[in-house]
Order: sequence, then structure tokens, then C-alpha cells
Amino acid sequence: MRKVIAAINMTLDGVCDHTVGIVYEKLHHHYSDLVNNAGVMLYGRTTYELMKFWQTLVINPSDQKSMNDFAFSINKIEKIVFSETLKDTG
Repeated sequence: MRKVIAAINMTLDGVCDHTVGIVYEKLHHHYSDLVNNAGVMLYGRTTYELMKFWQTLVINPSDQKSMNDFAFSINKIEKIVFSETLKDTG
């Protein structure tokens, strides 16, 4: 049986928004390693929709290798989305 790992990025002032703040290369490498060693990711609707941002980097890679690596890792893993309102994950 595999372990269940809970992970979240949060600043000291409680911000959990990937569109603000400074992102460090080491952070992307850390989470890429976690995702690459997992079998599935569990999401609620809001977080799933937020993480769809990374799909854009699979199509149009950025100039930051660590971000692109994370995008490819997050893109290939199986996802389970829990939602009462979301009808299609695309």
C-alpha cells in the first residue's frame, strides 16, 4: 500500500495563490519529485481548476526549466477530482 501525502504551499501570511509571491526553483523540484513518485493526485474542484494553469506550460513552455518540469509531472499523473458541481474535467 502506498503512502498518502498531503502537501500545500502557503506563505507565512496564509496566501495559497500561485499567481503571487516568489517561486523558487527548489520548490518546483521538490514538488516535481513528490508528483513523480506518486500514483494519483486528489483534488477538490477549486484546487483542480487552479492547477489547470500548468497545462498551459505543457503546450507553451516557459523559460524556466523547473516550471516546465513540474508542468510535465503534474500533467502526466492520474487525477481524481471531488466535486458536486463540476460536470467535466476536460
